[in-house]
Amino acid sequence: MSSARRARRGWFRANAAALASLLISVPLAGWWFTHADFKSWYDDEPRDPVVVAAGGTQYTDATWYAASVEVDPEPKRSTDTPGALPTGTTRVRVYFRLQVDDVAKLEKLGGCSIHLRAPDGRTWDESMLEDDFQDRPTGCTGGYDEKPQTWRAPGTAQYYLKPQAGKAFETVAVFVVPTDVAATAQPTITWPTKLPQYLAFPR
Repeated sequence: MSSARRARRGWFRANAAALASLLISVPLAGWWFTHADFKSWYDDEPRDPVVVAAGGTQYTDATWYAASVEVDPEPKRSTDTPGALPTGTTRVRVYFRLQVDDVAKLEKLGGCSIHLRAPDGRTWDESMLEDDFQDRPTGCTGGYDEKPQTWRAPGTAQYYLKPQAGKAFETVAVFVVPTDVAATAQPTITWPTKLPQYLAFPR
């Protein structure tokens, strides 16, 4: 046996413990990082619905009521013909109604994300470009005017007033979604601090 072969065999014997440790630690490290990435994604995935009841549901320091959903709605703020949508898509307008007992708690509603969620789990964000179909503020915190503005239509000016404690107010969201889900997609609202919970409004 050559001295080179003896040296090689001696090196493996001397480092057997370290090699065995590598055989265990490398797969374990891979599993740990994969598990951590999956857990991070899983914890941020909206999967636990809080369903809004017919009589209202208390959530995030507000009482939420049933949403009103309109498929293929008429424009609200323009006499012009609305632009054509991509083939196979439909507009959906959703009115959300809520109430707070303390106006200061509206801050907790900021940062919400409003979606439509199909039965198969696909979601669509609201389209902020659909101005002609929005006749009241978007988002979850309500209006922002201290008093009615003369340049707003009398029928909609009330919705832009700042919310009052104990009085329900409405906001709106408009979506452009595939036509085949327009009648079944469910309005939902998420907050980063509440995930994996999300607020679900039955159709």
